[in-house]
Amino acid sequence: MKTSTREHNGSKRSKILVAEAKGPDVESLSLVLSADYDIIRATKGNEALELVEKENPELILLGKDLPDMEGHDVCKKIKNKIRNKLLPVIVVTSLLENEEKTDIIKANADEILIEPVDELELTTRVRSLLRMRHLHEELVKERDQVQRYIDVAGSIIGVVDRDFRVTLVNQKACDVLGYSKEEVMGKNWFDVFVPEYIRDDIKKGYLGVISGTIEPPEFSEKPIITKNKDEKWVLWHDVVLRDDEMNILGTISSGDDITERKLAESAMEEANTELKLLDNIKDQFLTNLNYELRTPLISIKGFCELLMEEKLGTVNDSQKNALDAVLRNSERLRHLIDSLLYVSGERNQNIKYNIIPLYPARLIEDIIEDRALYVEKKELIIENHVPKNLPAILGDIEHLERMFTHLLDNAIKFTPSKGKIIFSASTYDDTLEIKIKDTGIGIPKELLPNIFSSFYQVDGSTRRKYGGTGVGLHICKKIIEAHMGEIFVESEEGIGTTFTIILPV
Repeated sequence: MKTSTREHNGSKRSKILVAEAKGPDVESLSLVLSADYDIIRATKGNEALELVEKENPELILLGKDLPDMEGHDVCKKIKNKIRNKLLPVIVVTSLLENEEKTDIIKANADEILIEPVDELELTTRVRSLLRMRHLHEELVKERDQVQRYIDVAGSIIGVVDRDFRVTLVNQKACDVLGYSKEEVMGKNWFDVFVPEYIRDDIKKGYLGVISGTIEPPEFSEKPIITKNKDEKWVLWHDVVLRDDEMNILGTISSGDDITERKLAESAMEEANTELKLLDNIKDQFLTNLNYELRTPLISIKGFCELLMEEKLGTVNDSQKNALDAVLRNSERLRHLIDSLLYVSGERNQNIKYNIIPLYPARLIEDIIEDRALYVEKKELIIENHVPKNLPAILGDIEHLERMFTHLLDNAIKFTPSKGKIIFSASTYDDTLEIKIKDTGIGIPKELLPNIFSSFYQVDGSTRRKYGGTGVGLHICKKIIEAHMGEIFVESEEGIGTTFTIILPV
């Protein structure tokens, strides 16, 4: 039992157009083929051309001598249409001379058969041509399916061969480039789609990749040029394509349009440059402010102290209260300037420490004595239990003085009248532990983790009632860390707060 090619494929029988003047040989050929295929008959060349368009045959058997035109002319007209390029055409001729053979070959016929035609040869040629056509159709279907997959992908996908030509591209790439697929396919990628200012460098790198001397980076950012001459940036991922023998065929690349991100980065860089300029202006302003304010502050404080000590004449109680307010506020202003300068220096990483041996007991004693007037005015009790024989430590006296002064000022500020502030210290192995304890208002437990953050205060009411910038404890922590030490805080609302400083001996 005979089985047709299409029956093997599980579909209907193939359709064959037989175009030849009527005759016994034609009838014989048609009868042979009709056992396995559906036959369409044409007796003229123009009729054959019409049937090709109307019936869409899968193979054409052309006689050489048709009444209205030569067989090779019919073949040429059929093959001239793009959709028929792969349509198999067999030309049957009674005499094959060189000139005739040349005409048939130029017409792009797939096979030539000499009359009388052998039935076995005919069926074999037909079956072979149809099988190749069906295989090609399957390949086209698979290609189209793959193309649909890559077209729905959200990324740019393209293949460039060794000659720099685009051999595959998806719809996303076309949308980004602004071209149709037909306009992109076959074009030289570097000459058409890469900006001129970087073209030679990118092409040089690609030549290294296809020669096998360079491995493409996993990811790279490169610009492309659109149809409208706009420049866009793409984050590419390139993979080398190889054949079965590991010869390099080209590259397949996927990419994402990162133009908006690059524009944002550029804007951020410009803003950052401007911010750095403003930051430098601010730092210069603070430096100038430091020198411009310190000189009058020193004079104000000096003259106030002379007046308080009545070295320039007698001062009554009201005047002393006024002078005391001037002293306190000038001291606050000095601390504010120091704090701002420290924070600015910390951000620019230009805080300098002059490390020398120093005795912490003497430093603490001097600080307590310096704050005696404020302690007395608020009717607080300070107990100094720091042993005078504490070992020396290595530190910057100016920065450590600022740190201890701020902690004492905080204790004075947040401890109600009649309250107590206690200094204590002890040594453990090669560390020194100093505690500053007060009986002040305390800090809520949930706020303790943030207490050393920059510009942080417990709440708005604290800011309004007690003042301050919120950077003091942050500065204390940074100073301690610069001395390879640690600082901790323990507190309970309504009971008080204890700061513990640990420094290496």
